Parts: sequence; C-alpha cells; structure tokens
Amino acid sequence: MEHKNFDIFELLRIMAENRKLIISIVVVVAIAAVIFSLLTPQIYSSKASFFSVGDQASALPIDIPGLSGVASSLLGSTGSNKAENLITVLRSRTFAEDLIREFKLIDYFKLTHADSLRNLDDAIEKLRAKMLSAGYDDASGLISIKMSSKDKQLSLDMVNYLLQKLDQYNREQRVTQGKLNRQFLQGRVQEVEASLDSLIALGQKMGESSKVVHLDAQGKAIISAYTDLIAEGMKAEIELEMAKANYGESSPVMQAAILRRNSIQRQIRDLEENKNTPEYLLDMGKLPQVSADHLRLEMNMEINRTLYEYLYPQYEAARLSELKDMPTIEILDSPRLAGRRDYPKRAIICIISTLIAFVFAVALALLVDVYKRNKHRVNEIRSSLKK
Repeated sequence: MEHKNFDIFELLRIMAENRKLIISIVVVVAIAAVIFSLLTPQIYSSKASFFSVGDQASALPIDIPGLSGVASSLLGSTGSNKAENLITVLRSRTFAEDLIREFKLIDYFKLTHADSLRNLDDAIEKLRAKMLSAGYDDASGLISIKMSSKDKQLSLDMVNYLLQKLDQYNREQRVTQGKLNRQFLQGRVQEVEASLDSLIALGQKMGESSKVVHLDAQGKAIISAYTDLIAEGMKAEIELEMAKANYGESSPVMQAAILRRNSIQRQIRDLEENKNTPEYLLDMGKLPQVSADHLRLEMNMEINRTLYEYLYPQYEAARLSELKDMPTIEILDSPRLAGRRDYPKRAIICIISTLIAFVFAVALALLVDVYKRNKHRVNEIRSSLKK
C-alpha cells in the first residue's frame, strides 16, 4: 500500500474538506462563550495596602545604674516586624465570622442548609477561596488585602471593616511590652501609696497615745543610713523584676541586676547586725523603746517616701512608653470603589474559547479523515469482534 507523507498541504486539504464541521464547532463555541461571559456575575474588587507600625519591643522605663550602656545596646537590636502575624490574623476564623455576620454573607452565598453551623463553615470556606486575599512584601514590609464581590460598595465596605477590626485588634488585644511595664509599675506604686497611708495613720495614733522622745543627731544618722540602704534594696528588687520581664535569665542585664541586688542586701545585713558600722553611730537597740518605735516608724515612712519618689516618675514614663508603643496600622493606599471589574474578562474568554474550539475542530476533522481512509480496517475489526 502506498505510504502518504503528511504535510501542511495535506492538513489544509483535510480542513477544506471538513470546513463545515470546523466552522460549525467554532461558531457554536464562540456564541456559547459570549453568552457565558454576559451571564456570568461581574466581580469587583477593592484593595488596601498598609504598614504595621509600633510593634517593636519597648525599652525599659527604669534606669538601672551601671547598665544603661548594656541595656541600650541590647534594646537597639530587638526590633522585629510582625507583618506575617497580621496576615494570619486577617485570615483567622474569628475575623472571618465577624465579617460574615456583619455583611450577612450566608445570604450572599445563598447557603440554605438546615444546620446553621454548616452554613457558617461553608461561608468561611467561600470567603477565603473567592473573596479575601492578603499578601506581604518581605522587602518593604507592605501588607495588602483585597476583597472581591458582585457589588462594588460591598467590596469597599468589607475592606474598610477589616482595616478597622485589625486596628482594634492591635490596640486592645495585643499586649505590648510597654503595657506590661506600666501594669507592673502601677501595681508597685499602689502598694507604696497604701503603705504610706497606713504609716501616716499609725504615726498619728502614736503621737496621740505617747510623748515621743526627739531623736538626737546620732539617731538621725542611723535612720538616714538604714533608710537609704533599704530604699536602694527595694529599687534593686524592682529593677530585677523589670529586667526579668524584658530579658532572658542569662542576659548581661539580668546578671548585673542580680549582683547589684545581692550587694545591697549584704550591706543591709551588716548594718542590722552592727557589722562594719562606724563608731559614731549608736546601736538602734540602745535607744529608749518609745524612741525606737518612733525611729522605726520614721524609717519606714522615709523608705516608702523615697521609693515613691523613685517609682512614680518611672510609672509616668511607662505610661508614655505604652502610648508610644501602641500597635496600629499606617495605611499607604486607602481602599476605593472599583473602576473596572475583575471578572469576567469577556474578550479573553471569547478569544481563548474560540481558539480551543478551532484546535478541537481540526483534530476532529483529522480523526474523521483517518476513519474514512481506513474504513475497511474498521470493518475488519468489527467482523472480528462479532465472531
């Protein structure tokens, strides 16, 4: 049997012979593509891009003597961007459920199952798959979100709602280091204030019930030295707590704070046990009982007063630090109404559908031609199957 080489002219001959088939298929598919693109719901998107700001770790509001250089060097390298976490928050189930309830997206998706929880789960899946998209540029730190729907205004409103919820989340639910510092210092200030109030009331009671012996110069020297050490010891304890909250156990800041605390405690014990005490200072136990009680009262009041004068400015500094640290978002591109639809791309749909239909029609024409030229072989196969 003569072998026939297949070339472009052979293809053109087959196409010409089957032109009616090819044209019919192409025309039908093209018309169907036009109808599909016209009937398909139009989708509009609204976009926004923003930066996450104010999410660096707070500096210690307390000045630790001898540690300022170490602390500042450590804190200067602790900034870290939390933009990836914001993407996770945007796609979280909590945010999705809030968005679905706020804009009644179960009705939008036409979910009518008898189980309301299943409708909610289906709506979350559709929201994440068809409506919400979020991205993050690692180089610039820019976060972008996009909402798509059949309604321009709905898309815009959903983006604005997400931005509002995200800002609210940053401000109210994310606990920053500045807030922790402020809460700690606020508690200590309140404790000192309560202690001072109690001591003042006790002093008034003692003054009414007994005549207090006035302290001489040596007694005042005792109270001054002991008060200063106790106040420094309490400061060291507070500084140690703050260092523990802001640094690791093995950090230089933490170790230096421990050494300072231990040194002050050792000096307090020496003074209480009358060790290494100058000869010009009297032993507190040698003072009359009433004078000793008054001495202790004045000493405690002076300790708490000194501690309060130290703590309160730090507390105010922590409050300012908390406001400065408060996480928020800095919007670069605000959302707006869509000017063009995202989908369907009618021209692209029609062109691609027509090209695919043409390729399919030509392939079908080739199969028809092969069948015609080998019809006797097909008949032989059929005969063999019937036997």
